[in-house]
Amino acid sequence: MVSINIKDKDLFGNDAGEDESIEVLNSYYVDTSDFDDVFDPSVRLNVVSARKGMGKSAMISRMTSKLKDNNNSLVIRVTGNSLLGLGNFQDQDQAFLENYWKQIICKKIILEIGNSIGFAFTSDEMSMVEIAELEGMKSKNIIGGLISRVKMKLPLVGAEIKQSFPDNPASLLQNYQDKHANSNVWVLIDDIDAKYKDTEDYQARVGSFFSAIRSLAFDMNNLNIRASVRTDVWANLRHLEDLDKWEQYLVEIFWTKKQLRDMLANRILSYIQRNHPESKESKLNIGRDYNQLFSLVFITPITWRDDPEASIFDAIYSFSNKRPRWMGQLCRMSADQTKKNNSRNKKIDLTYINQILDKYGKNRKNDLIKEHRHQFDELDKLIDSFRANSKTYTCSSLSVMFDENLIRGRSSASIPEVDGKAYASLNDLGEFSYKIGLISKIHDNGKNFTHFSDDPDLYRSNENMGDKITWSVHIAYREFLNIH
Repeated sequence: MVSINIKDKDLFGNDAGEDESIEVLNSYYVDTSDFDDVFDPSVRLNVVSARKGMGKSAMISRMTSKLKDNNNSLVIRVTGNSLLGLGNFQDQDQAFLENYWKQIICKKIILEIGNSIGFAFTSDEMSMVEIAELEGMKSKNIIGGLISRVKMKLPLVGAEIKQSFPDNPASLLQNYQDKHANSNVWVLIDDIDAKYKDTEDYQARVGSFFSAIRSLAFDMNNLNIRASVRTDVWANLRHLEDLDKWEQYLVEIFWTKKQLRDMLANRILSYIQRNHPESKESKLNIGRDYNQLFSLVFITPITWRDDPEASIFDAIYSFSNKRPRWMGQLCRMSADQTKKNNSRNKKIDLTYINQILDKYGKNRKNDLIKEHRHQFDELDKLIDSFRANSKTYTCSSLSVMFDENLIRGRSSASIPEVDGKAYASLNDLGEFSYKIGLISKIHDNGKNFTHFSDDPDLYRSNENMGDKITWSVHIAYREFLNIH
């Protein structure tokens, strides 16, 4: 039997999918038909929605890799912050912002074309393509249309072009256009909602972005767009009138227990195939042999929730909150315990998982603060208000807990804004805790949960206001918060 070094950091993959070697990412990536539209080159527009740690960036990396194998495509991968840096988005007028986003995206395409042929436009406030000109480009090839606009402007911007070749910039552009007359342009935009707050300014800015990319994708030929957005942000935007036709273009990343099981098994299998390609274990199948693959790394079965024959994956799945990043971190931290304990055990068992839950929960708290601190300045205190308290609540008992541990004795004016809105009641804190995944609705069977992405309006429902819903603090935070 092959021997696996469970402390090897490559075993469970990189926490940041976008930083993973694309060869390694491709080797363990689990494809599913749920995401066919994302990778289908005939689909012009698609946006993936997910919570952090669910694999949005990994999916964009996977898409980038697939596209770069096609020499007839110009592939532009960019973050939302990079696009925002190309302009000034202070105006709140929806129509203005939509057209402005179009300018910025077209400007980015031109900058990439310029870079590929050897000269660079300076990234100043001057728009490469004006609104009126964009309207005149409908149904035209995106590359030819943009290049023709820029060539007309060259006499005006000549001083702002740094030539790397003796050729005339206009000639370089013409040559590029001739060679890429039928090329497709792919714009892949990640994290458009960084630092989002649920205010009118942010709603206008991010909402207009989606209106802009929908218009661009279907107004111009040879242009395909992919973008990502956090699930909670999309839920806040869903009432905007301009987004009422967007459901057909939205794919939510949601991993089933089986898919996460296959993902973990495939990471182990990929590691074996890279390091022990001639072994019989390298021929195993994740769908059929996942228990055998897990037994190479973990001590399994275990006793879990009154089941003496449970797979150790049941515990990993529970603590990971359906997030691949959390799953990888949990496994890696547990593996590190063998070294700290000077253990001769070459496999991870449930004891090692239990030993790291306090630090793991602290990491999860830090994740929440990094992801959502900009939405509530006292998020650290809000999370700590659960410390040494109950693991389940009704709406009323949750309000009592917040009042006793966070609010009592303070005026409403001293409470920071909650997700961009002035604090009004204790229910604001409960709803926010639900939105960020700190609590979820627990079903009567004690095993199934409803998350914010499943039902964004649940906390304000009459059912909850009548204390007919039980909320549970997620198991990943309990050890750290001394909740038993």
